[in-house]
Amino acid sequence: MEDTTADAGLGTVGMLGNGAPASQVLEAVAMRKHGDPAWEPFHYEKISETEYEVSGGAPAVIGGVKKWPGPHSSVLVTVDEIAEEQQMRFPAQVAPEPAAVRQLLPDAAQGSVAANFLTVVLQLPQDEQGRKRICNALGLDADFFGAKVTATSLADEIAVNQLLELRCDPADVQDVRTRVAKRNAGT
Repeated sequence: MEDTTADAGLGTVGMLGNGAPASQVLEAVAMRKHGDPAWEPFHYEKISETEYEVSGGAPAVIGGVKKWPGPHSSVLVTVDEIAEEQQMRFPAQVAPEPAAVRQLLPDAAQGSVAANFLTVVLQLPQDEQGRKRICNALGLDADFFGAKVTATSLADEIAVNQLLELRCDPADVQDVRTRVAKRNAGT
């Protein structure tokens, strides 16, 4: 059986609200299907090959952070609905073939250098002291149980890269991945 999760750009489970294009599409469909203008999704889970369960509720900002304190409800979103929403948002783009999407993903089974890296995006706290503590802890060459920080950015680089991948030629994206893997193999 073939996993289509990668084709939709979504994992099997995850949090929403990170600004990633695939998440934005899933959020839009879920909100439209739910029908309550106060309802916002915050979490999804793939429950079958063709459906995602999206949970949400009425959010509140508590201590400067959006939270969902009230009752939660869920809505089912199909892969077909996600594809339709992507077509509406990006009409000039032709959706890549599933095989083309899979070739862009690192393959840990082939010993890819990408498998040796973990990319994390943190939304920094509003208070300046908290921001400084996190930035200092994640400084270049910081050591975490043998892992070293090799790059930092004060931007949401994952969302930026996902948007670039949506708009770039898949061959160009693969070329960049190959170059980065070669560069990282030399370190």
